[in-house]
Amino acid sequence: MIVMKFGGTSVESQEAIARVTRIVQSYEHRRPIVVVSAMADTTNKLLRAAAEAEAGRRDQALGLVDEVRTYHLTHGLALAGAAAAELDRYIRAHFEWLDDLVRGISVVGELSPRSMDAIASLGERLSSLIVAFAFRSAGMPTQYVDARRIIVTDDRFTRAQPLLEQTYARLEENVRPFTEESIVVMGGFIGSTQNGQTTTLGRGGSDYSAAIAGAGLGAEEIQIWTDVDGMLTADPRIVPGGHRVKSISFAEAAEMAYFGAKVLHPATVLPAVE
Repeated sequence: MIVMKFGGTSVESQEAIARVTRIVQSYEHRRPIVVVSAMADTTNKLLRAAAEAEAGRRDQALGLVDEVRTYHLTHGLALAGAAAAELDRYIRAHFEWLDDLVRGISVVGELSPRSMDAIASLGERLSSLIVAFAFRSAGMPTQYVDARRIIVTDDRFTRAQPLLEQTYARLEENVRPFTEESIVVMGGFIGSTQNGQTTTLGRGGSDYSAAIAGAGLGAEEIQIWTDVDGMLTADPRIVPGGHRVKSISFAEAAEMAYFGAKVLHPATVLPAVE
């Protein structure tokens, strides 16, 4: 069993998701669990919509929500094949919920951390659904799992900490049974409190989710798929010509991530060590 995590640029469009589908298909014999981030820029737009609503600019907020809705319908339904109508219902139901929440925030003029997490979580909830439908359409046996049923956290909304003992128990109970026959797909970054309130693990938290899944299920590998070749000696967006680090200790990887390497969430290394 392996865990494969794909970031936002890897699932940003129907072409990108089709590429992910081919990659995962080539690893199907290793019983992959697939963890995905939100489609690129989705979380930023959702948080901007929340801020506009808090400021009382309801129409601008709903306009941003409509942009995100259209994008997901355009790229998602093209991948779902015969199940497009079913996916369409799921996506529209999620956005009807979001429309109502945004209207409520704009009326009261208050955006609590709990509401912010509810909104920010939508990107991963949708991308994981779309990826699961894409896999099924490609003929791959696939089981979608809502990560909020698996990753149990404290109630520090927007920067929640996973409660690993409870999370590992849920992985055993709700994920392992599917891994023999299916590719499991779940969203990263999101979880829920013990009483079921949606939480997020902080930006970049999808890596952390993947590492927790790998540790909890005793995976052979945790693979982080991204748009660079690995850990580099410099951020290629700032300094051209950085070299790939071919071998690195867990401690060095954690230190690089802590001091700003964007390729890896700092907390990811801890479950990987375990």
